[in-house]
Amino acid sequence: MDSISLASYFYKKLNQYEEGHMDYLSSGAIKDMEEYKFVMGELSMLRTLRQDIKEALHIEGDDLDE
Repeated sequence: MDSISLASYFYKKLNQYEEGHMDYLSSGAIKDMEEYKFVMGELSMLRTLRQDIKEALHIEGDDLDE
């Protein structure tokens, strides 16, 4: 597996995790404000990492299949 394929794999996995967090938030299963803040922090980090990977791949001249 080359580095572009690996980065693309991680990009897609981070996207799946983000979608899972969004589903969890919208399901109403959050118990309290502490859990809400925790999930929002994870969601923020997932988005940041995904954006960093996307920018790195565009610098290399490769596009991601979104």
